[in-house]
Amino acid sequence: MQFDLFLESFLKGIKDDPEDLKLFIEKRSAGAKKIAESSDKKGKYATLTAIHFKAKEIPYNQSLKHWDDEDSKFIEGKADECFDKLKNWKEMSQREFQHVMGQLEAYGEVFIRSVETKSA
Repeated sequence: MQFDLFLESFLKGIKDDPEDLKLFIEKRSAGAKKIAESSDKKGKYATLTAIHFKAKEIPYNQSLKHWDDEDSKFIEGKADECFDKLKNWKEMSQREFQHVMGQLEAYGEVFIRSVETKSA
């Protein structure tokens, strides 16, 4: 039971500490970069994975510039832009789809984490 509480706390981070959001973005960015590089080296079927994770670089970099914005409107707006693009997913190539999905994931998780941090 005690371990479960520790694990849950560890996975959530310290949400009442705004600096945790910055650390969260930095760690997620580093992880995405590592996966992108590894997938890129593998090539072939892993190429789509590389595209997906490379696409997260710009959202994470932009999120680091706006992580302490009081209202998170910038990040929310960028996620909404990606979501709007996905409304035409049936006309997208695999590359386009993976790129937009990667961006949406990055903006979305940062936005959700920022909301959780503010409400903690």
